[in-house]
Amino acid sequence: MFAHPHCPCTRASIGELNRLLTRCQGPVAVHVLFIQPKDVVLEWTETALRKSAEAIPGVEVKLDPNGEEARHFGAESSGFLVLYGVDGELLFSGGITAARGHAGDNAGENVIVALLNGQATELKHTAVFGCSLHGQCLASSK
Repeated sequence: MFAHPHCPCTRASIGELNRLLTRCQGPVAVHVLFIQPKDVVLEWTETALRKSAEAIPGVEVKLDPNGEEARHFGAESSGFLVLYGVDGELLFSGGITAARGHAGDNAGENVIVALLNGQATELKHTAVFGCSLHGQCLASSK
């Protein structure tokens, strides 16, 4: 998952990530990359949102200097998630909330859980509801 450390919408995405991982039967490698623009100090990334991600068992939280990894994976909005199979095949991309800042049942979460539990699914992409990773975040002035 790619996230903006100051995006209020991404609180729901981090919560949904935690919830979906409890529904998965097998092991999964999970990384949350928080964008760090080149013109900000490290402390700018040290937010409650980042701490929430770090508190999820098994999740590795990293910084994405200047959003290079986000660009590589085509992530434009905070909360964008990609799921790859063990063979490197892209299985899913998109968001895991039904609306901006909305926690609860949603198609993205259900697809990921199904795929991680070995079930077939036709849906491969969902919309992402979060602030821009590469531009102005709704809360970046705070």
